[in-house]
Order: sequence, then C-alpha cells, then structure tokens
Amino acid sequence: MTDAPDIEIATEARFGDAPVLVFCDHASNAMPASFDCLGLPQDILATHIAWDIGAGAVAEALARNLGCAYLACGFSRLIVDPNRDPTSHDLIPAVADQIPVPGNQMLTDADRAARLHDFHEPYQDRLGAAIVELAERHADPIAISVHSFTNRLMGAGDERPWGAGLLWREDEASAKFMIDWLRRNADWPVGDNEPYDARLFNYSVDRHIGPRGMRHLTFEVRQDLITDAAGAEEIAGLLARGVGAMGKSS
Repeated sequence: MTDAPDIEIATEARFGDAPVLVFCDHASNAMPASFDCLGLPQDILATHIAWDIGAGAVAEALARNLGCAYLACGFSRLIVDPNRDPTSHDLIPAVADQIPVPGNQMLTDADRAARLHDFHEPYQDRLGAAIVELAERHADPIAISVHSFTNRLMGAGDERPWGAGLLWREDEASAKFMIDWLRRNADWPVGDNEPYDARLFNYSVDRHIGPRGMRHLTFEVRQDLITDAAGAEEIAGLLARGVGAMGKSS
C-alpha cells in the first residue's frame, strides 16, 4: 500500500442551490511526488493521455453558470482511471495512446490494489456522497459529467469532426434533447454516443446515477475548442444555455 496521497483526491464547491451536480472525472494530471511522474516527462503529462484537457475548466464554469454543486477528481487517470470499472483492462494503462507509461509497467497485484485503495475508491466514495446529497436536497435533480477528447488520436489520418458529443445509455431523453439543441445552436457537428459509446462504458454514471433513475448528461468536448480559459468559458456558457432550455421544457 502506498503512502497517503499528497494531492487532493477531489475538490468540491457549491456555486448555488440549483438542482444540479456537475462533475469531472478527468479534471487533473496531478500526481503525488512519490510517483515520480510515472517516468514520463512533463510535456507528455500535459497531453490528453494524462487528463481531459480543458474539461475541468469547462465543468467549473458550467457549475458557476448554473449556480450548482461541483466536484472534480484531483489526480491523473494514469495513476488509476476513476471512470473505469476496477476489473477493466485499461484501469491502469501500461500504454496510453501508443505511449508507454514506465511507472505502470510490471505492476503487481498488490500495486494495483494500492492504487484502487488510495485513489479510485476514495474518489468514487466522494462522488457517491455528492450524488446522495443531490438526491436528498432536490426532488428531480440532474447530474452532469464533463469530459473532453483529443481532436486526433495518435496515428489517425483524420481529425474527429465533432465539436462535442453526448454519451448516453439510460437517460436517452435528456441526451437527445441536448443533441438536438446543440445541433440548432452550435456551429460544429454534435456526436450521438460519439466519440465514445456510453452503452459500452461510463463507469461513474453507471455506478452512481443510472441505477437511481436520475436525469443525467455526459458531455464530451473536443479539446482544441477549450485549450484556454476563453474557450472553456464560451463552451460552458453554451452548455449552460442548453441545460437551461432542457429545464424549461421538462
């Protein structure tokens, strides 16, 4: 088992009492000093393999716009991915988008158990508690998960065309409303379970939100739209207007 992390497992804030929680599983690329950056240089840790670039900024700005609760994971998904099932093959990636991760090579079962105990489980506990609080405070709340995706995977010939996508499985109605709204109000293509399919995996939602029958949205935003604060604020404002329109229609 590792020493207690010298970084925050999660950060939380409340910007108002709207019946919404915005959370971001991949908000940070931070690692405890004892991990020695998993043997990776800083320029690699700044890329999409270590975190969802811009997603944390969009999520916080969206929570501010909506006046609601906010929660963000405080550690890099290269340590252990908080949005993966503990049995998933890519829970602790030895290779991420064709880039070897030295500190994740040749891990023992005890090493993996320590990563789960020290990072994955505490984060999921914090997220679960936030969802319980949301459900207790409000009669018909909505949980919003924010991710981002690279515009081009390593070795891919074409850029991904979507400016954003909605991932869904249980709450198709909310996702379809937002897809339609964004297609009318944004100037880029909007993905429907693209670039990833939540019917295959969306662990945090599947664990805490879907079983409750709670309304929810999972946004994926293309990273080149949100690489700076101005872009993050612009996209957050757009998404907030969409969420507001959904609330008025329900």
